Amino acid sequence: MNILQPSTPTDDTLLRLRMRFIQALALFSVAIIPLAIVVNVQNTTLSATALAYMAFNAGLLALVRWRRVRLATLGLIGVFVVGSISNPPTTPWILLGATLSVISSAILGSELLYIAANALVIGRLVLHVIQGAQANNNTLTPDLTHIVVWIFTLLVVSLATRYVITSIQRAAEAAQRNASLLRATAAVGQLTATLLSLDELLPRAVEFIRDHFAFYHVQVFLVNESRDQAVLVASTGEVGQQLLERQHWLAVGSRSVIGRVTQSGEPALARDTDRDAVHYRNELLPNTRSELALPLMDGDQIIGALDVQSTRPDAFQPTDIQALQVLANQLATAIRNARLFEQQTRSAQENKRIFLEAEANLREIQRLNQQLTRQGWADFLRERRRHSGVTLQADSIVPDTGWSETLAAASQKREPVTRENGDGQVVAVPVMLRGEVIGAIEVEPGDEVSQVDAVEMVQAVAQRLAVSLDNARLFEEAQTATAQEQRINAIVSQYQAVTSVDDLLRITLTELSQSLGAQRGAIRLGSAPQEAVNGGQAS
Repeated sequence: MNILQPSTPTDDTLLRLRMRFIQALALFSVAIIPLAIVVNVQNTTLSATALAYMAFNAGLLALVRWRRVRLATLGLIGVFVVGSISNPPTTPWILLGATLSVISSAILGSELLYIAANALVIGRLVLHVIQGAQANNNTLTPDLTHIVVWIFTLLVVSLATRYVITSIQRAAEAAQRNASLLRATAAVGQLTATLLSLDELLPRAVEFIRDHFAFYHVQVFLVNESRDQAVLVASTGEVGQQLLERQHWLAVGSRSVIGRVTQSGEPALARDTDRDAVHYRNELLPNTRSELALPLMDGDQIIGALDVQSTRPDAFQPTDIQALQVLANQLATAIRNARLFEQQTRSAQENKRIFLEAEANLREIQRLNQQLTRQGWADFLRERRRHSGVTLQADSIVPDTGWSETLAAASQKREPVTRENGDGQVVAVPVMLRGEVIGAIEVEPGDEVSQVDAVEMVQAVAQRLAVSLDNARLFEEAQTATAQEQRINAIVSQYQAVTSVDDLLRITLTELSQSLGAQRGAIRLGSAPQEAVNGGQAS
């Protein structure tokens, strides 16, 4: 699996190692190759060929400095190969060049370049041995035997070097892949930790996983409440949008990796979709060649699955599966937290709704209490035939129903009122019951009492007076109702001793007149005649 990054630390490290290796070989060539040429041509000065080699190696160093590593690799291997095959291997210098050719191609070259370089160099040596043997009646001279040994040595060195380099590169790539998986896992964990809405969390999570792991397609399924379907809730790309729009789902336990993982709670892997029967082929995803589904667990309960698809067969290695399982666990935790947050939000909204309803009901109850209090006191004062107020004058309390200016102001303003008169200060406080004004108190405190203390004391008394007055009113109304009920019972008790209709009518009218103080009354039996009805309407 390749991580979508322009450059990785492993790539940079291998590149630096290749650059240093090329630099070392170039410097070695500058020091050794001219010496070999001088010895071969038996000249004490550098020949034109030696100067050309030195210039060429200087060019390699310049290419490395400019980070043209591929071009420098081709040049270095090329010059070694050309030097090895252009002359017969009769001197140690040519054999050294052959050795450097196979080693440099094993370390620096691609697979094709490695095969080509080894075929040319070793093939040239084999051809030289064959030609020498034919020239000596198919016998190997000591020199040819030495070259044969050198050929096998080159093969061993070449294969061993290539194996070691390939192993190192694979180990470095595996380490880099693991580091990238860990970084991506941490990034996904940070993403899921900051989002508490499933509608925002899941789409961003699948897009993030697809982009950072270079997958073909990523999606999330959640098991429904009846636990018989795995419903698609997040999917990547335009294809994912189409699947979401048609409300794509797979049955739990169906022949698919999603069906298997949502039933068993174990990872399900289709290594090659062309041969694996567990894969469910989707016409919108024709390029899927391998698929991995990982369970999303909330404790012991399977809540869904993370589905990952690749365009390469057998694309999921054990390290990839482990890293993706960690991602799936993080995603499951994020889903649980998001659901808990949504539940808490709904609970808070429901509590707020209940609170507002209770507050509205309380206001309505307060309004009704005020209305009943106002109506009850209005009826009570209207029906009273005695005074509804008292005044302190000359050390005596006398009935008084008049309202002073201060009393009226306190009642209307519904708050304490103070003023100065010629003799001192006057304090008036409304008497309030359940938010309704039922009266007012006015006093003229002495000079030794402060206005604040006077107001506080009168207010405290007014509060207690309001409750006591209401209790007294209710008691009087209860007594009145009881007396009325007793009078009614007395009237009805007389009916038991009467046996004629006329006597019942006479007793009823007489008792009602006495109880109500009526000057006139009448009782009629039967239906009213039509002329009386018409006459009553006309009048």
